[in-house]
Amino acid sequence: MKNKFAYIAIFFTAYSVFVLALMPASWLMAQIKLPKNITIAAVEGTIWRARVKQAMVDDVVINQVQSSLSFMSLLMLDPKLDISFGGALVNGPEGQLTISGLLSDMVIKDAQIDLAANTVTARLNLPINVIAHEQLALTIDRFMIGTPICLELQGNLQWRNAGITAFDEKVEFGTLKAKLTCDKGELVADIDPENDLGLSYRAQLKQGGRFSGSGYLSPGAKFPEQLRSALSFLGKPDNQGRYRLKI
Repeated sequence: MKNKFAYIAIFFTAYSVFVLALMPASWLMAQIKLPKNITIAAVEGTIWRARVKQAMVDDVVINQVQSSLSFMSLLMLDPKLDISFGGALVNGPEGQLTISGLLSDMVIKDAQIDLAANTVTARLNLPINVIAHEQLALTIDRFMIGTPICLELQGNLQWRNAGITAFDEKVEFGTLKAKLTCDKGELVADIDPENDLGLSYRAQLKQGGRFSGSGYLSPGAKFPEQLRSALSFLGKPDNQGRYRLKI
C-alpha cells in the first residue's frame, strides 16, 4: 500500500513539473497586474523563458524583451523575473532588470538601463525645439511601484557628455548626475550641483505624467559661453549670483 501511494505521489509530482515546464508565458502575463501605462504584445515561449516582441511604457517602445523565471521564486509564491531588452541593432532603450512582487506590489531591482536623452527631452513640452544628444544611464537599486508612481525608489541617473542643439547651435554641458528617490508617491530627481552649468535642481514627476521642478543656475568659469547671452531671459540674479529656475 505504501509503495502504491509513493508511485501516485511521484506521478503527480512529475505531472506537475511537466505542466509547469510547458505552461505558456501568455498565461503568466495574464496573472500579472501591470501598471496602466504599460502594454505588452506578442508574448511567446514558456513561463521559464519568454520573449516579448514589443512592450510600451507610456509611448516609449521597448523591443526584443526576454525574460527568465526563477524556479525557487515560484515555489515561494513570489515569481521573480530576470529581464533583458533592446540591443545595438534595434531602436529604443537597452538594459536589464529583475522584477518581483508580480502578484502583489511590483518591485524592480538591479536595473541598468540606457536610453537616448532625446527620448526624455521630447516629452518635456519645452517652449522651444530642443534636440538632446548622447545617452542617459539609469541605475535603479530598488523601485517599488505605488500610487501615484512609487512607494520606494533608490537610484541614480547620469548623462555623460550631455549636450543639446537649439536654434541650430549645439551646446555641451559636460556630465550631469541626479539622485532618484520617492517622496509621497512622486518620483524625485535631485541634480548633483557639481556640474559645468552650476545647476542645482529638484525635478518631480507627478500623477498623470505632470512635471514640476525648481532650483538655481549659478554660472561659473565652466559655464558654456554660448549660453551666457541667454541668461538675461532668466531675470536678475540674486545676491549670490544665482538665477532662479522653476517649472
